[in-house]
Amino acid sequence: MVAKSPPPIVYIALGLLLLWGGHRAWQAGYVRWPESISLPPVSLPGLGGGAQDLLLTSGERTLFADSSPAAVAAAELLRQGNLSAAIPVLEMGLQSNRNDPEARIFLNNARAQQQGSPLSLAVVVPISSNPNRAKETLRGVAQAQEELFQQGGIGGRLLRVVIADDGDNPERAAAVAKALVAQPEILGVIGHNTSDATLAAAEVYQPAGLAMISSTSTSTRISMLGDAIFRTVPSDQVAGTQLARYALNTLRLQRVAIFYNPNSAYSSSLRDAFASTLTSEGGIVLAEFDLSASDFNPQASLQRAVGQGAQVAFLAPTASVAEKALAVARENAATGRPLALLGGDVLFSLTTLQDGGAAVEGLVVAVPWHPQVPRNREFAQKAAQLWGGQVSWRTALAYDATRVFLQAFSQGATSRNAVLARLQDPNFLLQDGASGEVRFLPSGDRNAPNVLVRVEPGNRSGTGYDFVPLP
Repeated sequence: MVAKSPPPIVYIALGLLLLWGGHRAWQAGYVRWPESISLPPVSLPGLGGGAQDLLLTSGERTLFADSSPAAVAAAELLRQGNLSAAIPVLEMGLQSNRNDPEARIFLNNARAQQQGSPLSLAVVVPISSNPNRAKETLRGVAQAQEELFQQGGIGGRLLRVVIADDGDNPERAAAVAKALVAQPEILGVIGHNTSDATLAAAEVYQPAGLAMISSTSTSTRISMLGDAIFRTVPSDQVAGTQLARYALNTLRLQRVAIFYNPNSAYSSSLRDAFASTLTSEGGIVLAEFDLSASDFNPQASLQRAVGQGAQVAFLAPTASVAEKALAVARENAATGRPLALLGGDVLFSLTTLQDGGAAVEGLVVAVPWHPQVPRNREFAQKAAQLWGGQVSWRTALAYDATRVFLQAFSQGATSRNAVLARLQDPNFLLQDGASGEVRFLPSGDRNAPNVLVRVEPGNRSGTGYDFVPLP
């Protein structure tokens, strides 16, 4: 059979790639397709009842506003079923911009389809609301997918990944979950991102018996959702307990003011875990402040906390109110006797170092993964080689979630029921994950501690400050 000739859009894309080059694309972080080009929406097989309006793809469409020319051109070819033409377009695009997880997933999907009889997973990320975090998760999935291709697959079968966007919106998350459940070839789901989205989607996956592994949702409520719901990230109970004991036993401080978002399942559960451990072990919560309140005033709130005798400010923001938490840190630094700062993993970001600067020096955060921890260094080095730079904890734990599913496949589980049974087995173990061993408790929680890191002066991040693991 003679392969179809690529349409003109392919040659345009390749010309743009050659003109712009990898250096320019890497510096900018993205390359935009001309605005005059538009592609029609795609209705994927198995999606009905309005599901065509959902943002899902296995390569037939791009989902990012800054999708690369190679991904856009390849999507047109993949829409036509022209795998043999799409593959070299994607390979050339990744030579120019290797930091593109969407293009890498499309490439390995095309390889999997070409090989035949692929094993299928879905990954749900917040592309429309937080594209950078979406890409962090997709890099972990893509890296595991790429490694499987290099290894020749599982019994010759490669991995196909369906990417879905829920925008971190609980209603949309539930709708996406229904669409994924309706595609019988999908054997498991990696996601969702926020705890609120995961809570909504789990109500769909659990009765359908479709295993879901979240790599980023930490709310303690997720532990009670059912036996089809798992996660590779430790729960807020672990993080809250570690931070409370750090305050009491290492800092020798007992009096705390809490700043959090009560409208978030994540923020609330982190607050609850921290406060319950703190108070049960000799500490006291003097005041609590709602970072999401329209009239929140960082200066007045901090003054009130200090006036009540607080020694520690516990910052548990969501991404939407993280700037308000940093404003508290800046006000704190301006006082003559600043409070000690503790925080949740949302603050473990380059933005915290850039915008917080000296104000966040000494901040201690509980995080699921750090590249400088000895057991994590091998993965960190491999990831840096593949992507051209350091990756985040979201990448590492998404990699682990994907590897968990691949291990279940390698043990003969190639149906939804069999995959779920493997993950429910109390002896199930992934030995060589990005963050060490992966074991699940009966609740589906990851049986592992967090890493405590502190903001200290340094040069690794380029901001003058780094997150450094505590001994």
